[in-house]
Amino acid sequence: MKKFSFFALLMFALLNAANAQTAPAGKKLNWGFKVGLNGSNIRVEDGLNSDWKTGLATGVFFTIKAGNKFSIQPEFLYSSMGGKNLGSAEETSLRLNYFSLPLLAKYQVTNKLSVVAGPQVDVVINAKTKNNTGFDEVTNNYRENSFNATGGIEVWPAKCLGFSARYIYGLNNIAETGVSELKNQGVQVMLAVKL
Repeated sequence: MKKFSFFALLMFALLNAANAQTAPAGKKLNWGFKVGLNGSNIRVEDGLNSDWKTGLATGVFFTIKAGNKFSIQPEFLYSSMGGKNLGSAEETSLRLNYFSLPLLAKYQVTNKLSVVAGPQVDVVINAKTKNNTGFDEVTNNYRENSFNATGGIEVWPAKCLGFSARYIYGLNNIAETGVSELKNQGVQVMLAVKL
């Protein structure tokens, strides 16, 4: 509950800043909403990776101009990651639900195309496994934070409508226990609406 309160407060502060629109010297703050899908799996150090699975990704983004072609883009996302058949003989899947906070540097290549890259911190909300008998809560088996590097492209065919695609590469072990290190990995495709 403390994590949720912290992120709700952070989101409220960012939305207030976006609504104020009082950036100095033409450095306008833009913001909007994103919705899309993650394709993700679990990378297993010294073992076989899990199979890929899909999950929801949605939230808000803020773009702060930092120069002629450069901007900073923090995002506040709900992101569902995980994988299938991770070290089990039976059909199983793992779902890791995160608050994701990417902080991206954005370079505008053309009027409609930008590249983005930067760090991303994910904070686990909950984790569940699913098998033939149902769901099991396994949040305590996973670390609270996943640290990632992310990069990709954004295409804006219209002023207020865009699409993004990015790759997410987990840097730290997310397993609380176990012999093998488990790391997140994903591809994210999203629709963005700028307000």
